[in-house]
Amino acid sequence: MAILAIHDLSCYSKSSLTVVIPVLEALGVETAVLPVSILSTQTDGFDDIAAVDNTEGMEHILSAYNRLGISFEGVYTGYLGDSRRIDIAIKAIDSSSGPVLVDPVMGDDGKLYPSLSDDLPQQMIRLVKRADIITPNLTEAMMLTGLDDGIRKLGQRDIHDLIDVLRSFGPEKGVITSIPLVSGGLGNAAWNGKEIRLFSYEDLGASFPGAGDLFASVLYGLTLRGDSFFGSALHAEDIACRAIEESLKSGRERRLGIELYPALREMSRRML
Repeated sequence: MAILAIHDLSCYSKSSLTVVIPVLEALGVETAVLPVSILSTQTDGFDDIAAVDNTEGMEHILSAYNRLGISFEGVYTGYLGDSRRIDIAIKAIDSSSGPVLVDPVMGDDGKLYPSLSDDLPQQMIRLVKRADIITPNLTEAMMLTGLDDGIRKLGQRDIHDLIDVLRSFGPEKGVITSIPLVSGGLGNAAWNGKEIRLFSYEDLGASFPGAGDLFASVLYGLTLRGDSFFGSALHAEDIACRAIEESLKSGRERRLGIELYPALREMSRRML
């Protein structure tokens, strides 16, 4: 199986494609890429970032794939940043033949990421409607649904309301990640059709760039190989939490992104 990963590429630090490729390949998924942009580093924690916009290049690469008769059995999208790149991602999805995972990367902590336009959530809904699986964090789920504009602790009714709206866009499966829970700690709320399950975990009081990419990549890779969706979501949560714990334990500088080796080691122990 070969899939197309549409993400940005950070040349230094672990985030987006530098997490996606090794994780999916370790799970036996052949991974081609369509880079959205090329960055000297990931954007969280570095002051001077060189960025090369690859929007034109995306068009050329996708056209070359089509001319060569290269097709994909799945598409996985991450940070896109504007409507034109969303259009290109939709083209890629429409010419693919397998499951689509959309990670609608737009913001966190109740805010859009800097430089993104206020209409991006509405634009992102067009892509979400093409997805089989989506993995928004809580901020992104609220932006997509319009149900709230901030972060607060959620109970079961709040979570079900969010999922009802997200599911109405089309995705049969999905996970809302990093939900502060009324009952304490954090949780990921997963749905598969009409069934919903909440997986709670300890709030470690820290986050690392790339942890969300790690979660979504493990989830997608396990799902592609035929594992149960809820089982895949639980494994992805455990591995992402373990990677954060190990990154904290080793004293890793946050801006370097998630420490990947412990995650790959844990994946090997559990699943390979």
